[in-house]
Amino acid sequence: MNEWYLLKVSTNEVFGPLPIEQLRFWASEAKISPMDRLSNDERVSWRRAPMIAELQMDWLIEMPDNYLYGPTSVGTLQEFLATGEIDEHIMVINTAKGSKSRIKDLDFFKASPQRMRGAQEISDTDISDAGGAANTLLKQRINWLEEQVMELQRDVDLWQQQSSSIRQQFIEATGRDPF
Repeated sequence: MNEWYLLKVSTNEVFGPLPIEQLRFWASEAKISPMDRLSNDERVSWRRAPMIAELQMDWLIEMPDNYLYGPTSVGTLQEFLATGEIDEHIMVINTAKGSKSRIKDLDFFKASPQRMRGAQEISDTDISDAGGAANTLLKQRINWLEEQVMELQRDVDLWQQQSSSIRQQFIEATGRDPF
């Protein structure tokens, strides 16, 4: 079944039914926490969000006090980097692969806005000496942004289809157009 319900543990709100693509997008945007629960059996049973492989919540953050946060998504890691809750030296564990590394060594970090912000602090002479590396970073960033735009466009298309379907259901049920 591709229809899911999301229970936000912090507010006890239930959202759905939703397609898994929508939930994956929300997880990538750090809108689903490791404590939230999901159901795809009409809310009979609930599983914690990280247990749903399709959400790609595969990362544990090893905080400085040895506290582990997660599992969570790459989007949450990027949000924590942007807000300063963690830095590029924090260790993360990929639970899907069983690997441990510093965030700064991961491919998604090398193309992230935080990495690009750091690159802007390089002096002009450093840039002229490392022009090829800067171009490579910019190309990686552009590719990453293009992928994000395509994913967002797919989500917009999906929302438009869902809106059209709901509008049609309303017209059929009431005999009038809601707009």
